[in-house]
Amino acid sequence: MGGAERMPLKVTLDTNLFYDKAEGREGAGDFDVIVDLAQAGKVELFFTATTDFEDRRGVASWIVIKLRRQGLLHESRNAGTHREYMPGGPGLHVVDEKQCSELLHCIWPDQNWKGARRNKRNDVLHLLAHKLNGHDVYVTRDGEILQHGESLRNGFGITVMSPKELIDLVTQ
Repeated sequence: MGGAERMPLKVTLDTNLFYDKAEGREGAGDFDVIVDLAQAGKVELFFTATTDFEDRRGVASWIVIKLRRQGLLHESRNAGTHREYMPGGPGLHVVDEKQCSELLHCIWPDQNWKGARRNKRNDVLHLLAHKLNGHDVYVTRDGEILQHGESLRNGFGITVMSPKELIDLVTQ
């Protein structure tokens, strides 16, 4: 009789990881290892609908489509205020600007929600969606987000890791 088998970690992938793979950038090899971990049933992979809207050139969309067809990647509900309109897909977790602002300040203390650049606002919505979807680990190569990992974990219950940290955690 062996010990109980661990449930796979629910992992939200940041948009930058799809670009790394599509463009052969640093991190593409880590992306492949993470997909292998999903094939082995050690992790479940998720993305939010914002990923589609951020991929204006379409270079990463084919990776998303391929992994979804293989059953290795699942779309999760995104987070947004009442201003965001998300047709189709799995839906929207409605959040208020106060929640968004608090999370934004955790990573970028000098920013305010209404004046923040779109990419920072999208990062905040990705992180909030990750939390509201009840996933375990948010994986990113974004140095600013990773730098504030402890504050995100302690203040918001969001665990962020780099791809290498996730791989080390799952394969140890």
